[in-house]
Amino acid sequence: MSLAKRGLPEIPEATRKVAQKAFPRDRNLIMRLRDQLGPLYTDEGFADLFPKRGAPAAEPWRLAWITIFQVMEDLPDRQAAQMVAGRLDWKYALSLPLEDEGLDHSVLSHFRSRLHSTPEAASKLLDPILALAQEQGWLVPNSKMRLDSTMVLAKVRTLSSMETVGESLRATLNTLAEVAPDWLLTVIGDDWFDRYVHRFDLARLPKGEAKKEALRLQVGQDSWKLLQACLGEQAPKPVSHLECVQVLGKVFTQHYEIKAGQVRWRDGPAVCNAERILSPYETEARESQKRETEWDGYKVHLLESCAQKEEAPHLIVGVKTTPATTQDVEVTQPMMQEIQERGWRPKELLVDAGYTSGEVLAKERKRGTEVVGPVSATPGWQNEQKTGMGAQEFEIDWEHQRAICPEGQHSLPWRERKDERGNVTLKMSFATRTCRECEVRGKCTKGERGRQLQILPKEAQEARRARQKEQGEEEFQEKYALRSGIEATIGQGVRKMGLRQSPTRGLQPTHMHHVAIAVGINLIRIDTFLQAKQTGKSPRADRPPSSFERLQKQHCA
Repeated sequence: MSLAKRGLPEIPEATRKVAQKAFPRDRNLIMRLRDQLGPLYTDEGFADLFPKRGAPAAEPWRLAWITIFQVMEDLPDRQAAQMVAGRLDWKYALSLPLEDEGLDHSVLSHFRSRLHSTPEAASKLLDPILALAQEQGWLVPNSKMRLDSTMVLAKVRTLSSMETVGESLRATLNTLAEVAPDWLLTVIGDDWFDRYVHRFDLARLPKGEAKKEALRLQVGQDSWKLLQACLGEQAPKPVSHLECVQVLGKVFTQHYEIKAGQVRWRDGPAVCNAERILSPYETEARESQKRETEWDGYKVHLLESCAQKEEAPHLIVGVKTTPATTQDVEVTQPMMQEIQERGWRPKELLVDAGYTSGEVLAKERKRGTEVVGPVSATPGWQNEQKTGMGAQEFEIDWEHQRAICPEGQHSLPWRERKDERGNVTLKMSFATRTCRECEVRGKCTKGERGRQLQILPKEAQEARRARQKEQGEEEFQEKYALRSGIEATIGQGVRKMGLRQSPTRGLQPTHMHHVAIAVGINLIRIDTFLQAKQTGKSPRADRPPSSFERLQKQHCA
């Protein structure tokens, strides 16, 4: 489909009259957004997502608004399409005549697929809002911002290891039955139909442990046989390149191994959670845990402006969706780099302890951003029991690359190490003989060898120690208190727009959904701000007291 050049149409007169009569005095949010913001989206802004030839496509500006209205009301595609045909306020905002029949629900999914075709395309929904906010003076570059994340459940049921392997094999068989049915019949036997024609479910699996083990081995042998056939010379050309075959190969490697030519179930995990495929139908979701909470899916990180100005709404300026296993501290610097490229790097970034590290504090300070957030306590039993010599009590001789303990003893020169994320750490050891002869050894180390320390490079280590000292001070706590407002933003997205439940599968489609939610939250806040400006009330007025609170005041007066 190609994109025809059209201007923003006027609202049909009949639609305007009926809508304004049905919703007098600006009582409808969606109609107010159209009147207040006008041509926020244009077809030209989406032109690069459509080919230059072909049948004309539905107007992208209209589809963009429908996508946003859809997440604001937490609607699936079919209901959103029905709203276009039947809702008076939607017709008003979309400049549609009263008799318009709407559109097919599949148009919405096709439009979203264009928006998440590249990581940058989804920003076409968010950037016009931010450009308008900057133009109106609501959003000022180099101001304060705050960042936080929440879990997102993937659109997939949780599978056990046995179910994952069985479903991966079954999904591959279903695809091959469509692509190369005649060839598939030459590979499998009649007993395969009995084993894999139904969904793999714990309720259908054998109950006895011996029977389970036999089925586990049988599924592994069948998977290996099918993989060998798909990658063999006799297989049709498209078969080996099918995504389901690649997924089956990865799942097989995660759960099975070949020893002495025999397929065997692995005793332990072959890969970490960051690489483990949980389901053949949602290959990018990952399993993670935060304290007592476990989930399969993703994380969404929201970056919000938080300048303390009553005349400006707090707006979401950045959205990043990651696998659930991605640590928050891994997101801080990439998020700041993206914001800098768009000209929005803040002077202060308020975050919780998950986003901070000595390296982050030092690097972001060099780039012009002060990361305001606590750092975790120095690990070790010495600090936990508060009776020993913690690592912070050791002096670092940076020139000679060694540490000096509180008793004045010097360590051996440090050795550089890199962790799994590529971060450099410095490891230092004290001589075993030196520590054995020390009178305060019991407060320093319990090992048979000498005390060992692991620290960060100089700038990162000094930044970490400085933050550990200041984060208990009242001045820091007052500055950091502003961070808690981002939790209300996450709560708004969770309660009103389904932020914690992905309606689609895949990382990029889920990210697209999160961007649309961020736009919806921004529009609601802009509308609240403009309404308050007209009435003279504060857009962030205190919540009215509850009935029981009013009773307390009357009773105690």
